[in-house]
Amino acid sequence: MERGRSSWSALSLALILGGALALTALVRWFWASADPSADLVVQLKSAEQEGLTLPIAGEPAPLVSSRPNYDRLTVELVPGEPTAAITATLDLEGKLGGTAVHSLGFERVRFRRDGRSWEPEEGLAPMLSRALAALCARRRALEAGKLPALAALARQAPEQARADPALAVALGLRERRYEVKGWYLRLERDSALVSEDYRLTGTSPDRPVDEQGTRRLELRLDSHGEFYFARGLM
Repeated sequence: MERGRSSWSALSLALILGGALALTALVRWFWASADPSADLVVQLKSAEQEGLTLPIAGEPAPLVSSRPNYDRLTVELVPGEPTAAITATLDLEGKLGGTAVHSLGFERVRFRRDGRSWEPEEGLAPMLSRALAALCARRRALEAGKLPALAALARQAPEQARADPALAVALGLRERRYEVKGWYLRLERDSALVSEDYRLTGTSPDRPVDEQGTRRLELRLDSHGEFYFARGLM
């Protein structure tokens, strides 16, 4: 009798262990093969309710937007692969320090699977973040009077950049300050059209300067996925 009970206990234990192993394998299979489309879309739609805070390269403060809006979402994935992407349109209003930002247009958000979850590789608005990084780098270089840095942003030689009369005037000011009140971007797959509301102050050899206006700028993506100024800096 005791031997029968021992055999039954051993059999029960083996069945329990076998069931646990099967369940573990099933869970692993589910997470490896399940369609992640809903999870990816939820991340973007959650940002619409919770808002976005996007770090911008070179800037001390992030871009903050309370109610971004994603539309026309298309999920791109290959079953079993650890990467995926969503293309969408993004309508966003926010603040970057003291600068108002309004962006409308194309976004492509790449994700990578990390265990059971999918994480955005470059944040939830990588096109906008890269475009703003280029605009901020130009603003900083203008204010600091760094001609080589400005020329690099336009993929020009310093002598070619200096030939722009508006840039030459700006760089010739003492106590120069270049303030951007607003950037308004229209993002396409490989470019961005930008309206910039600015204020330039300083002192020329003849008089004080206090100039306000709106500039039109065009950014394009290079082969490394970085934006540059395709039609000049000013």
